[in-house]
Amino acid sequence: MKFGIKAGAVLLGAAAALAAQAQDNNAYSVKLPPGVKVGDVVPPAATAGASLGSPIGFGASWGNAGVGLYTQTFDGPQVNDDVDGGAGFAIGFGNAKKAVGLEVGLALSSLWGGSNAGGSFGENGSFSAKLHTQLPGSASIAVGATSFGRFGNSNDARATSVYVAGTKVSRLGKYALATNLGFGNKEFAGKYTNDDDGLAAFGSLAFYFNPQVSLIADYTGRFLNAGVSVAPLRKYPLTLSLAAINTTGRYDGHAEAAVSVGYGFRF
Repeated sequence: MKFGIKAGAVLLGAAAALAAQAQDNNAYSVKLPPGVKVGDVVPPAATAGASLGSPIGFGASWGNAGVGLYTQTFDGPQVNDDVDGGAGFAIGFGNAKKAVGLEVGLALSSLWGGSNAGGSFGENGSFSAKLHTQLPGSASIAVGATSFGRFGNSNDARATSVYVAGTKVSRLGKYALATNLGFGNKEFAGKYTNDDDGLAAFGSLAFYFNPQVSLIADYTGRFLNAGVSVAPLRKYPLTLSLAAINTTGRYDGHAEAAVSVGYGFRF
């Protein structure tokens, strides 16, 4: 089913990647005032999300990893199940602060073993990867690919897509704004075979009330999504995102509800 499976695959990977990235990136990292020691300041262990499907310029570096779960409602004549989802895992290599980092992810579709994706959980999936480097001024750029190394029914689902993305975090008084913009082909342009060409823009805006709460608007190149992301436990790298997917009802679809949860860890 084109709408649910494709939207879900992007977001479940994002849940795991976000958890890994949160271990290595803090949107509110600033220089400490004179006389203040690092031990006097305890920042949150997790940071709320910056997108709801679009890739971002930040990524995980070596020593950081994350896992994620995603579920979404489905509605339409081609849908056999009302709810399905997936799981994701992401791990970082290299060092984006000093040079270049590499984030590698695995996405598994059909969380409930439903008939939308076919097969049982773990039988279908694909890989993703991105090279990323951090820039001065709380910014980062990335070049990546999604949906390669497909296996199971995912092997026939869509062609590999490539993209470039840049993200900038700006202070707005006591708040912050994460601006993300990129270009990609295939799935980002609504094209899924190796014979389809074309590029499309994607981007997101995330307004941070504090490091643990953000409001997000995200255009993935196909869908306009909106939602909220929270890191509810200050000392634990857990991130929860609630979103409305395809809010404009493109491709004869309907707005759907989605939930993703990610947990990051260091090794």
